[in-house]
Amino acid sequence: MPKYRRSTRPLKLRHTSSNPHWAVVLSALVFGSYALVQLHQLFFQSNGTGGPGWATGQPQTQWNSRLGNQPLPELRALALEVVNRDRQVNGLPPLVEDPLLSQVAQRHAEDMLARQFYDHVNPDGQDPSDRFMAAGGQVGAGENIMQQKGGMPVALSFGLVEEYQKGWMYSPGHRENLLTADYTSFGYGIVASRTGTEIYAVQMFSFPAQ
Repeated sequence: MPKYRRSTRPLKLRHTSSNPHWAVVLSALVFGSYALVQLHQLFFQSNGTGGPGWATGQPQTQWNSRLGNQPLPELRALALEVVNRDRQVNGLPPLVEDPLLSQVAQRHAEDMLARQFYDHVNPDGQDPSDRFMAAGGQVGAGENIMQQKGGMPVALSFGLVEEYQKGWMYSPGHRENLLTADYTSFGYGIVASRTGTEIYAVQMFSFPAQ
């Protein structure tokens, strides 16, 4: 499956001055520029209108709730909400959360962080369907994954869930998973490193049990 890769890296400035005053000024400018970008995203978040043959809904969260760490159950609830929002505007039935699918998605996110890999197939050779069925699932599973690595620390926030959903929707292969009519179940996992500079998110989808 195609993978949505996103990497933000800190801005590096090169200068020859040995004057510490200028180093402080440059650091302040870098931080200030980053803060302005974050504020712009906070107040003017938009998902656009989609593309030929498909549409996307608008953000579900208010500007004053988009920042700050949130509990995993609430992040999962929003993840399901925005997936179903985008399915609805494309004339598709909603998905329901499968706790087992969410458990498998969370384990894969944590495994990618712990073992430092980024792939649908883990180092043990298990793909999404293998992992789901090993945990007790009865059918195969589809999967979207996301990695954000480097740059400033990022909170596991409602705004982040919205941002990742937008990225997946604008990526053809991931959008195909999101808009597969026959899927009925959904699972979500997300994890951040202690520093908040490395994040992995996983969406999983499955068909009705036979």
